[in-house]
Amino acid sequence: MENLFYLVYASKASGKMADEEVITLLEKARVNNQELGVTGMLLYTGQTFFQVLEGEEVIVKALFRKICQDSRHEDTVKIFAEETEHRQFADWSMGYARLTPAEIENTPGLNDFFDKQGCIAELDEGRVKKLLHGFSEGQWRQD
Repeated sequence: MENLFYLVYASKASGKMADEEVITLLEKARVNNQELGVTGMLLYTGQTFFQVLEGEEVIVKALFRKICQDSRHEDTVKIFAEETEHRQFADWSMGYARLTPAEIENTPGLNDFFDKQGCIAELDEGRVKKLLHGFSEGQWRQD
């Protein structure tokens, strides 16, 4: 049995990224993650990435170190990481959504946070779990 682990982080794109660049990044991540046995999801809003990586602990931690060194990211912040008994995104090598300001505004638990001009990297664990639950239930999902 694998030692399941998930890690949630946020980062800022180091430069303006066109939608096509984000999709290309996502496609490469999906291939790589499938080979590594990593699942998860990626949200992108403004220039902020919010990602969940789940898989074997040693692999997830190594992947996160690699992401931290990637020049396309800056201000990378690990929000939390913990062991888990099951995957939330088991069927997805990498789910993806681009959040619009209107979608954020209509999401309880996030709308008041962003009204205060908060950065997604400053979300507390409770709000992160609310965001993850919405995503895993199909809200915002784009395959």
